[in-house]
Amino acid sequence: MAKTRLARRVALFCLVLGSLRGQPAERVLTGGSYRLEWRHHYPLQTGLGPVAVSDDSGTLWLTSHAGPGKAEDLLTKIEPDGKLAGQYEPKLPLKIDEWVAYLSPAVSGHSVGLLGSLASGGQRQTFEGAFFVPIGADGLGAPKRVSDAGPQFRELVAAGPDQFIAAGDQEPLTLLKLDANGNVLWRRAFGRNLVLPNVAVGVNGNVFVVSQAGSYVLVQMLDQSGRLLRSRRISAKQGTLAADADGACSILISKGFAGRDNHVYLATLNKTLSELSEVETPLRGRGGRTYNLISTPRGHLAIGEGPEQNQQVVAEFDRTGKLMWQQAISTYYTPLLVPFNSGFYIVSGSGSGMDVEKHVY
Repeated sequence: MAKTRLARRVALFCLVLGSLRGQPAERVLTGGSYRLEWRHHYPLQTGLGPVAVSDDSGTLWLTSHAGPGKAEDLLTKIEPDGKLAGQYEPKLPLKIDEWVAYLSPAVSGHSVGLLGSLASGGQRQTFEGAFFVPIGADGLGAPKRVSDAGPQFRELVAAGPDQFIAAGDQEPLTLLKLDANGNVLWRRAFGRNLVLPNVAVGVNGNVFVVSQAGSYVLVQMLDQSGRLLRSRRISAKQGTLAADADGACSILISKGFAGRDNHVYLATLNKTLSELSEVETPLRGRGGRTYNLISTPRGHLAIGEGPEQNQQVVAEFDRTGKLMWQQAISTYYTPLLVPFNSGFYIVSGSGSGMDVEKHVY
């Protein structure tokens, strides 16, 4: 049965077709032991900011949503050299009262997939299920429905070669494992009090899920078949998850309510979730879970809101959790960290378009 709730902020940004003009962007990252390979400004209208993923070669995929009733739901492809390679508009078989509430891309092996979450209604929304769209060399494939009305699916992640995990919440939290064509390999449902799932898949195929459950966040570890192996509660409000190279996981968590005093911590768990270490970061959970975390060869890199208004902070931590450096950025929206095999992208929106930096290790 479909559930309703107050509308989330759905307008992320609207991409306008255009070519790369090669305008230099203000450099975002100056600290760390990374080499800036290139930076470009793309003349694409932006709102709150993009959703982005990259494959191991460094091909970058960006998605946008213009809002209820709009047709500008686009997927943009940027080549590893910075060339704007193309844009695609998914055509989903929507009913007359449905609209695409969210688009989430993922890259797994040689496969690229796009998850489209559907909704109907206005201020109070009903979640109408989700479609999976395979993306090949010739463009978008045929959409395949992977869920009927119920959970709101907002996240798609890689789960081993040519497979994906889709995560949704809204009573109950639901995980789907899909193949490259959108066939459902398994479906798992969890507690109805668990919301805002964030998913990462480890090197051994184990699936890590962090979700909010009132006064704590729940970290769950599943095997490749979806069987729950272990779980652990952490006293916190919200969390963002990253799988580490050693088979463990790390989480950025906030413990207070939104505002400059809502400190964010880096929590690292071992492979069995039995040991937990926490260090305070320079980030703040001013607006809730508005921070990014990725694993790097040296430890972790994070971006999130800072103590001051309209300020973002980039920070790097070594493998023990020690803060190595930090840098403040004056921007309202939190840039995205997008990892690939030999480096990462920083994607940030501006009034005139979108700035992308490519850094390599």
